[in-house]
Amino acid sequence: MDWKWTVTAVLPVVTLVLGAWLTVLSEGRRDKAALRRELLARRIERTQALTDRREAFELTHLVEVNDLLATLFGNALRCNELLLDRLPLGEVGTNLQAANREMTKLTGLVLEDSVRQLVERAHREANRLSINSSGNVTAAAEAYEHVERAQQAIAERLRDIYKPSTPPDAL
Repeated sequence: MDWKWTVTAVLPVVTLVLGAWLTVLSEGRRDKAALRRELLARRIERTQALTDRREAFELTHLVEVNDLLATLFGNALRCNELLLDRLPLGEVGTNLQAANREMTKLTGLVLEDSVRQLVERAHREANRLSINSSGNVTAAAEAYEHVERAQQAIAERLRDIYKPSTPPDAL
């Protein structure tokens, strides 16, 4: 047997087998890389979806708490005036109770600790004002100051949430 004939007959078969093996190896690596990219993209999407849900939840509750603080303070101030005039609380007292129940329920849902503490303090001070029948004007001023601080903290948190996470130049 001639070695030329052997090389001519065997070399194409070896080349074909080697080519097929390299193709399978290359496809496997390409599939693994695509799978890694897909898993990373899904993880990023899940993280972004979780962040979006958290922000939507926080936005909704912060706006509700902000509005409720104003309602609570208004009702507490009106109750204080009625107590000073020795008049029955009536509907104002009922509204204050409803606002207190709602505030108690929503305060626990404020996610930012520092904001929640300010809201709780404003809530306490508004309630203290509502039962103050001494005619002390500083009680109203203190309650208003705490409500205002809480509302400013809420506004600051809302601005932080709406602030873009990446600078416009980076896009």
